[in-house]
Amino acid sequence: MGTNVFVKSGHTIDLLPADTSGTPTGAWMYKDAPLSTIQVVATAAATVILEVSNDGVNPVATSLGTVTLAGAGSDGFVCNASWKYIRARVTANVGTVSVTMSN
Repeated sequence: MGTNVFVKSGHTIDLLPADTSGTPTGAWMYKDAPLSTIQVVATAAATVILEVSNDGVNPVATSLGTVTLAGAGSDGFVCNASWKYIRARVTANVGTVSVTMSN
């Protein structure tokens, strides 16, 4: 007997909307799948920490990752982690920044 497997791909979530200024902490967002990509786009120097949680309230002590841009540009990473919730926390931002997750 065969087993059905559903693979979800291409769903994109803004962890921080385009043109975010300052150093905000985004809302907890449900992470649909373990395999995800994170992209940070900034108009100037910025540092973004990606925090994760299983309860959507308390971030774990070790962050999922950090993206630091020395100037305008884009960077990101791939993660394969089963945390249920994720949020972006901007710790340095000279211009504007956006953070997107795709899974």
